[in-house]
Amino acid sequence: MSGIVSLRRLLPRLLCIALALSGLGLVPAAVAFAADAASATAATPLARGVPNAATTASAAPSSSAATSSSASAPQAASTVPAASSPVSAAKPPTPTSSPTAAASPSYQSSPQIRYGDSAVFRNLIPSQVLENQAAEEFEQIVHGADHANRLYPNNDVRVQRVRDIANRLIPYSLKWNERAKNWKWEVAVVQSPDIRMYCLPGGKIVVYSGLLDRVRLNNNELGMLIGHEIAHALREHARERLGEQQAAQFTSGSIPQLFGLADLGAAPLGIGSQLLEMKYGRADETEADVMGSEIASRAGYDPRAAVTLWDKLAAATHSNRNGGYIYVHPYSATRRQDIIKRLPDMLPLYAKALGKDVDGSPGYAATDRSRQAAARK
Repeated sequence: MSGIVSLRRLLPRLLCIALALSGLGLVPAAVAFAADAASATAATPLARGVPNAATTASAAPSSSAATSSSASAPQAASTVPAASSPVSAAKPPTPTSSPTAAASPSYQSSPQIRYGDSAVFRNLIPSQVLENQAAEEFEQIVHGADHANRLYPNNDVRVQRVRDIANRLIPYSLKWNERAKNWKWEVAVVQSPDIRMYCLPGGKIVVYSGLLDRVRLNNNELGMLIGHEIAHALREHARERLGEQQAAQFTSGSIPQLFGLADLGAAPLGIGSQLLEMKYGRADETEADVMGSEIASRAGYDPRAAVTLWDKLAAATHSNRNGGYIYVHPYSATRRQDIIKRLPDMLPLYAKALGKDVDGSPGYAATDRSRQAAARK
């Protein structure tokens, strides 16, 4: 019996190793090995089953269908307190200004996005493993905050605001990652002075109240920020960064840690808490800026708000070099200028969501004031 339990604990790590070696081209038979290992796990009476994507895909709406009808996400696990709010893939906003405007978005991949590129380090950590770890981490956050009376209830205006914005963004997010159609999207708002938020793999959105109460973002800015965080999850940037860490352990000779043999009782790869400390690179931020802005613009949020959003975050967190938002998500003058340069691509998407053309779309007060101030100089 103990041998079966040890094998069950070891198999997720063996799967990670096999997939990684396959991606690196070192072991041609690694995929077959991974399949055999998965079969062995399924045949073990003690194995814990996970949803089969092949059997659940038929029940999930297609990305195009999700934009024309309500696609409800599965209910949250019963172990999560009710204050963590399930999010449904709501119908995109219907334009009211123009009856002839298209009701569903036209999905076109931006040439500025690395969409479709493969990253070999991602193979070190299978998506399902990371999503399972993220779900466990989210559950711990929710339970911990609830136990400390720091979890806002579902009827709190902060939770309702974040959930409503997420509901508008999700239908436009699904085309970027096939797995997202089966994610159990959830929102939790935690009482804390910290200026933080993140979307964990699998669609778990956590917002700290300091972001809402101290930075005072308007809805356009918050829509751009949530879209940015969702984009990180869709493009699996955390998976790639964690894979790089595992590869570094391999090259440094830390074989027991890489293979997970040092402590078989620990969670596979021990990556849960690392998700909360993730720092992204410049390429990750560029990709999330483009994709997140496109998602939010299609959902009816003004892309010009991305500029004022990051300026506000920079002003609020620049003094915290250890964990400040603009250091976790590096923000520079170059990145700011890149966001501005992409506005001509995003504004038509925003205008279409409003049922208008670009010239007829409303101005954005914050950027208009900046432009007027520059003109006076």
